[in-house]
Amino acid sequence: MTPRRTAQKLMIMDACVLIDFIKADRSILELVVKHVGPLHVASPIVDEVNEIDGENELVDLGLVIVEPELEDAFAATSKIGPTSFQDRLCLLVAKRYGFTCVTNDKNLRKLCEQEKVPFLWGLELIVELHHASGISAEDACDIAQKIHESNPKHITPKIIERFTAVIEVQKKGKAATFPF
Repeated sequence: MTPRRTAQKLMIMDACVLIDFIKADRSILELVVKHVGPLHVASPIVDEVNEIDGENELVDLGLVIVEPELEDAFAATSKIGPTSFQDRLCLLVAKRYGFTCVTNDKNLRKLCEQEKVPFLWGLELIVELHHASGISAEDACDIAQKIHESNPKHITPKIIERFTAVIEVQKKGKAATFPF
């Protein structure tokens, strides 16, 4: 595989994407950090993730744990629609530091759009990883399938179909984005 150069993004993940990746194959996180860009997680979000033993496990995978500013933590306690404290905090940290918010939560994505914070779907990270030659098409599709199996309510067969179509286009050396 010949590595492709891509502009590195600074990203922050919410709990749902982090859990999906850990359940499917935690090594995907290391590959994203190496080939796509730095991944951050707000410390209160780490506390939500039962699938890990603590922050050190994520740090060992290359993730950066961010301690939110007190001002952001306080602002996140205000109720804004159907989002959780952790989701609001993820948004505020992303906005403060210019991160791209990686989430599958539609309500958080709406808030990101309102606040002009860039965002990605979780599977878009795998598309970008494949595009950067950090993972083969077959491995990308296998990981996406594992994510679907552990989270079938949110990662539906239709989403997997679209994901596979994008990977197939990229296999042919053409640019493709993940349509939703």
